[in-house]
Amino acid sequence: MDLEFLQYPIGRASIEKNPGEERIESSIAVIGRMPQQLMEFAKGLTAEQWDTPYREGGWSPRQVVHHLADSHMNGFNRQRLAVVSQDVPSVTGYPQDVFSKLPDYSSDPFLSIILLASLHEKWVSFLNGITKAGWQKSYHHMEDEREYSMKESVQQYAWHSQHHLAHIRIVLDQKD
Repeated sequence: MDLEFLQYPIGRASIEKNPGEERIESSIAVIGRMPQQLMEFAKGLTAEQWDTPYREGGWSPRQVVHHLADSHMNGFNRQRLAVVSQDVPSVTGYPQDVFSKLPDYSSDPFLSIILLASLHEKWVSFLNGITKAGWQKSYHHMEDEREYSMKESVQQYAWHSQHHLAHIRIVLDQKD
């Protein structure tokens, strides 16, 4: 497999600036389904596969699962800040590669899967309750040096969910 495919098994993110309602609803549905899909994949991994990177220099499924929890907690809070703020809030990134080496990234991945299940249920409830005015809000990501509208952000996290599920699928498919 070539490096581009291993890095982006579902392709690079394709984010629409002005998506229709159907695209937003589809993105919310992806976010809602992700924890159950993740649990199904997790049940199929062997002990060895949990710590097998999906590509050379890539993360293992264990690291991916813990990364998803960190990333999606940040994403949920970024979106909430955007919706409740009068002005466009500035949000920070976090050192993902440094976090991937922290002690909790070697812990039981099911801790993060359970966290993601609860988080995503709450996140979907939040997203489904956003008003038209709320969907017009945005946040400024200081690390990316750009503004993300709520409509772009929800698509980004839906893509992110599928992107990392595909990384885990690569390892799962390597079973003998």
